[in-house]
Amino acid sequence: MKVLTLEADGAAADVAPGERLELRLPENAGTGYQWVLDGPDPPLHVVAETLHPAVGRAGGTGEHRFVLHADQPGETTLVARHARPWAPESELRRFSVTVRVR
Repeated sequence: MKVLTLEADGAAADVAPGERLELRLPENAGTGYQWVLDGPDPPLHVVAETLHPAVGRAGGTGEHRFVLHADQPGETTLVARHARPWAPESELRRFSVTVRVR
């Protein structure tokens, strides 16, 4: 499984058909701001989404993880927005990575 973090913002990633890709983004859910995926579009689909809170620090920054499956060859841009889900105009940050399945 290929793992991408915030440092991959604006980059490209190659995965093979049938491979999984995990996106790990820092998140402090107590602020109301969450990472939300736009899509994703084929050839990717989400198979799991979890929040991993900070360990040993109440109110600390944890990780929001998205696991995606590469279904078939193709290319798409994966976009995540860090915003309050009920207020889309509250976006603090945008993450994007081009994913090539080949």
